[in-house]
Amino acid sequence: MTKKMNPEWLDFLKSTSAATAENSTLQSSNTVTAITDLAIIEVSGKDAAQFLQGQLTCNINELTASNSFFAAFCNAKGRTISTLLILKNNESFLLILALELLEKVIAKLRMYILRADVQLHNRLNNYCLMGLNSTDTSVISHCPGSDFEVSNHSEITVKIPVKANRYLLISGIDRAKQLWTELTQTQALAIAEPSRWRYQDISSGLPWLDQESSEQYIPQMLNIDKLGGISFQKGCYTGQEIIARTHYLGKTKRELFLAECDKKALIENHMHIIDNNKQQSVGNIISLQTDDQNCRMLIVIPSTASESNNLSVDNSTQDKIKLIAFQ
Repeated sequence: MTKKMNPEWLDFLKSTSAATAENSTLQSSNTVTAITDLAIIEVSGKDAAQFLQGQLTCNINELTASNSFFAAFCNAKGRTISTLLILKNNESFLLILALELLEKVIAKLRMYILRADVQLHNRLNNYCLMGLNSTDTSVISHCPGSDFEVSNHSEITVKIPVKANRYLLISGIDRAKQLWTELTQTQALAIAEPSRWRYQDISSGLPWLDQESSEQYIPQMLNIDKLGGISFQKGCYTGQEIIARTHYLGKTKRELFLAECDKKALIENHMHIIDNNKQQSVGNIISLQTDDQNCRMLIVIPSTASESNNLSVDNSTQDKIKLIAFQ
């Protein structure tokens, strides 16, 4: 677990053995996970909504206390600096993003504040993130039912797509300790490693970027439009011209796919994908994670390449991959 997380939360997790929970939970459908690779930026101030409307791909005016968007923050060329989950929290907004991109995104956003009444807060030490998998939705109260629906009570609960009953839980440290104890002891949910949650995010098609993939892809290449995170009706925002032009000309030639291969394959992030029929590179791996049976990865390739049945990773063993539906 990263040392950048809330030390108090880390100490609590270690005391409850969460930090070493490789305990046969891969087959369990009822688990809770301490999420270690995401962070939160809180955006507040009387101009916060207007400011974010000019920076993110989603329509901030359509954001309510009961919904969220998986959106993109882009540069002037329409390339995605970071994907993020945005939701309202009273009069402020919470941006959930990859921990690896936290400092970069704060620095980039600050460039656009100018004289606006907007404050950016790193809330890494104020909020705790947990992932819940459960076939029994009664394990938590006020359980949202639709993808990206939000329930805000003792903790914030966000329904994560696609097929499984997955929920992102956001709370302060005291409530997080209480909730963790309730779920692991009273409800007897198994503790799953963060890698399990990452595997499920990949399987459901949620593209969390890292430093290397940041500013490499327009949002449509990451399926942000298919996730409902791009508004083509709202006003201007950074990168909007290129994103909108791509949409209206229908020229998104690349998109995000879920691929699978043998878990023993020696594969790393950002390796090239090869179409062996054409003997050429056609795309890249965005993220990957193995479980006890296989390796799953999110790849960006041309839509036409998805019809090939002869794709492989450009590694020393040219391991074959197959495309599968998002889970």
